[in-house]
Amino acid sequence: MTALAALLFGVNGAIAADLLTAVPPANTAQIRSILAALILGGLAYRRRATRHGGRLLALMALGVILATVTVSFFAAISRLGVGPGVTIQFTGPVLVLAWLRLISKRAVPPRAWLAAVGALIGVALISRVWETDRLDLVGLGAALLASVTFAAYLILSGFLGRFLPAVTVTAYGFGFAALALLASVPVRLPPGDPVVVAELIWLVTLGTVAPFLLEVGALKRVDAGTVGVVATLEPVIAAGTAWLWLGQMLDLWQVIGGLVVVTAVAVVQRYTGGEPTPIA
Repeated sequence: MTALAALLFGVNGAIAADLLTAVPPANTAQIRSILAALILGGLAYRRRATRHGGRLLALMALGVILATVTVSFFAAISRLGVGPGVTIQFTGPVLVLAWLRLISKRAVPPRAWLAAVGALIGVALISRVWETDRLDLVGLGAALLASVTFAAYLILSGFLGRFLPAVTVTAYGFGFAALALLASVPVRLPPGDPVVVAELIWLVTLGTVAPFLLEVGALKRVDAGTVGVVATLEPVIAAGTAWLWLGQMLDLWQVIGGLVVVTAVAVVQRYTGGEPTPIA
């Protein structure tokens, strides 16, 4: 189930990148949030899982974070390409490691810190930071913002997941994300082109709702650390799909950097996986 979710999330990166040529990142995030909120909200209502348990402010904060990570992620893949954008954003769990040590005061084993250093080296390789004349600072900044806000999403959703069902957390998260984006981004309807419409349908259903439900189902059957490790297939699948479909090839150093990041995140996930973290 987790592998299938990673496949859907990975393919979704290439589809989103193609969609972003017709719809700006903020508007793509806006449409995705609105439609995902309607679907997940309906599912939560059907399961009688709409009570927020007095944690409405935390859910509102989650929505703002989710809106930010979505916009910055779309901006990153539109400027850097799918492989680099997805890989850098996927380093969020490494930042969760720092949170656990500095804020939660949990002991962190040396291998986890070594993996964190490896992730930073991998990001430098996939970004080709030594090529300053070709370095897209805006794209890199968007990817780093996506990583930071993804980490914040993991931490806050993990906290809320201790008190509320995962579908409740995500339905409210997308609901408040939709409100935040409606308030901050002018509404722009997408073109009526059939390809654009089909890609939007994929983005919301098979690219968001379906993999979320698969990961929630997986978390009921195996530990979160295992789910997190298997989920590291996502950047590999995303890069491969972007290469085959969009022609976005990575050079040797970028491939090595991507593999280093994936391995490092897998190691970190084995440590941080004890945190109840519904991922969407």
